[in-house]
Amino acid sequence: MSLLQARHLVRDFGGNRAVDGVSFDLAPGELLALIGPNGAGKSTVFNMLGGQLGATSGSVTLDGQPLLGLASHSIARLGVGRSFQIAATFASLTVMENVQMALLASRRKAWSFWRTARRAYQDEAMDLLEQVGMRDQAAAPCSELAYGDVKRVELAISLAGDPRVLLMDEPTAGMGATERNALMVLIKRLVAERNMAVLFTEHSMDVVFGYADRILVLARGQLIAEGNADEIREHPEVRKVYFGSGKTFGLKAASGARQHEDDTDVSAEPERPVLLTVQALNAWYGAAHILRDVSLQARRGEVVALLGRNGAGKSTTFKAIMGLAERRAAALDFMGHALAHRQPFEIARLGLGYVPEDRRIFTDLTVTENLMAGRQAVRTWPQSAVPDAGREVGGETLGWSLSQIFDVFPHLASLRNRPAGAMSGGEQQMLAVARTLMGNPFLLLLDEPSEGVAPVVVEQMAEMILALKQRGVSVLLSEQNLHFAQLVADRAYVLEKGEIRYQGSMRALADDETVRRAYLEL
Repeated sequence: MSLLQARHLVRDFGGNRAVDGVSFDLAPGELLALIGPNGAGKSTVFNMLGGQLGATSGSVTLDGQPLLGLASHSIARLGVGRSFQIAATFASLTVMENVQMALLASRRKAWSFWRTARRAYQDEAMDLLEQVGMRDQAAAPCSELAYGDVKRVELAISLAGDPRVLLMDEPTAGMGATERNALMVLIKRLVAERNMAVLFTEHSMDVVFGYADRILVLARGQLIAEGNADEIREHPEVRKVYFGSGKTFGLKAASGARQHEDDTDVSAEPERPVLLTVQALNAWYGAAHILRDVSLQARRGEVVALLGRNGAGKSTTFKAIMGLAERRAAALDFMGHALAHRQPFEIARLGLGYVPEDRRIFTDLTVTENLMAGRQAVRTWPQSAVPDAGREVGGETLGWSLSQIFDVFPHLASLRNRPAGAMSGGEQQMLAVARTLMGNPFLLLLDEPSEGVAPVVVEQMAEMILALKQRGVSVLLSEQNLHFAQLVADRAYVLEKGEIRYQGSMRALADDETVRRAYLEL
């Protein structure tokens, strides 16, 4: 029996057909995955189903009730819940207040002047937070949560309307492997208990293969495959356009220290010049003390991974380095320049590039205009950062051009005139990285670069990082994907509750099960 039916869905944006004749059924109690490359049309399909976007043609029915043409709030009241690729919560409200607001809205009490909102539906809100594992943080402002925890809050908000169909756009984004599994076990249980149907899109293949009852694959706006995990895994066209080699989600993981054919560990090579020194870094959000005496280094031409659970302080470390969080440090030095009292724009002008987790692209500008907005003058390595004679790490100047960027990111070249706001989340991630490269950084801070992008694009990201390394550029990356970190990183630091608990080679960390269990798993 079909609960939701989509037939011949089409959506055009000007002369571009983003979705081309998509049809599928969704049954009660079913967990259906919709996967595909970035820009395939997945979010567009979701937006048409949820009423955030009109369809050019086609039909959608919920238990026989037509949905196309209805406002999103009307569709929600008919029983279609929604969570978004980029989590949408009220940052200034607490976790509990966010859920209370959702309960008030779903019960049409949001504009009641006879009750204090903070007292409304407290028990129901706490029950929902218990279900998603956020009860202990009910009083915390959403602005202070790790991104993965914000996604959990958004799930509770989605459930507040007691949906019959739940549309989930990358529900596990920003979560570690154990957290992802815990959330999907919860969703699977809720589907069974409520006889609810879930359509979700996801780039974490362990989630898709482990929990989806059925999988649809979208490419270039068209469905190219449908089946179970085994059938999709072996489908030749899916492997070509979406999976790539598969190494970035664990099929062929290999440490960045093993890139040489002779298996030489680069960590054993002579030390390279230090670009960034962080010593005894402390940082706060208001009265909350987040980082405690964090110390790390990044040398020229190496990739350093900063790993840890959600809320460990990885993003805060990057923000503190860039002057975007209140901080104090015994030493904070970049290529001989003290950073302690510099503004973020001054730090960027020194050649320290930063790609935040939330991308921060200019949605009203085109791809090309975004790239040009990030352009800075060609840089020359100072003598203090030039390695010993005879050691090849590339040229002594750094100067990215548009043509070089488009060579590294060919998909962006095909979108060069598209407004960034009309791009998928993964495409925006690529654009954020590319725009930062246009600033010709000596050191690049990458916050969760593999999050929200297709496996084949993650593979391209890995190749880009290794190419930067060959040019002598350093990369400090915050990452949840251990397989990805193993592909590119030479050294690793592990954060736990704002403190460094481990430092060493990436190879040693990959081989140390005790450390991984203690600090990287739940």
